Amino acid sequence: MTMADYGAAPNLDPLMRDLAAWDLFGHVAELEAYGVTVVPPEKMRASEGFVDRLRDAILRTFETRTGARIGDWRTDPLPRVNTQGKGWDLIEEDEVFIEAATNPVVLALVRWLCGGSAVFGGQTWILKGPDGGALGLHSDSHGLPPGSGTIAHMCNASWLATDYAGVEDGPTVFVPGSHHYGRATLPHEGRLGETPFRTVPIIGKAGSLAIWNGATWHGAAPRTTPGLRVTLVQNYFRPYMRTMINYRGRLPQDLLDRHPELDRIIGRPLYPYDDPQGPEPDRIAPLMRAGTDPFA
Repeated sequence: MTMADYGAAPNLDPLMRDLAAWDLFGHVAELEAYGVTVVPPEKMRASEGFVDRLRDAILRTFETRTGARIGDWRTDPLPRVNTQGKGWDLIEEDEVFIEAATNPVVLALVRWLCGGSAVFGGQTWILKGPDGGALGLHSDSHGLPPGSGTIAHMCNASWLATDYAGVEDGPTVFVPGSHHYGRATLPHEGRLGETPFRTVPIIGKAGSLAIWNGATWHGAAPRTTPGLRVTLVQNYFRPYMRTMINYRGRLPQDLLDRHPELDRIIGRPLYPYDDPQGPEPDRIAPLMRAGTDPFA
């Protein structure tokens, strides 16, 4: 008998069963202790050929939106084009992006960090070639002042679409345990090579998931190997946080009908009210539950 069998925690019990069935407790322990974990492809419950379709969709969308052409991603450099404002809002480009956002392992770990009412914030690509430099240490939990505690207010769930074999591939790097500091980096702490904090790189095969508490300090090493590092970045938020993209009311109903989890994670049942006279009891209830249970 497990604790979930008592039925005393209705928001947590189903999640615990999923974590047990999918062998994710070790990854939950890493999230709690280090603020980051990498789930290998064999645990991700993705469909056949998923990572190849995901990488192809990212590259195709990059080409469509920028007008540039990528040759062989394994060897060719990244085209020098302005990508400002072109990388976000991918969900309607290809159904593989919906698969990525609603993958059951992704959502189980997201809901461990941010509760069952976690809201999808958006997706963007990272394409990085040998000329891609370092990125300084920072927190993704923007707008949260010191003293906000160690609870995850948001999280990042990134799919590795190419191998991260070593630091020479330009991977994301982390300060393990920094989510416990409860604040963002100060200027002198954020510069890689000068920071007094030790960083460790993400290592994983294509098809892996790197997921971290949004408060965990991270940056990126420069890439020195040929070809491109391709990543799909996904952000999820607790429902009181502002998301980058508001999908409520803009995704077609047939898309939501085909993907019930997508309907749930865009936060359609939550605030804001459609009726200016609100409140609407069915919509306020999940938020009230989250006020007493971090897993709601």
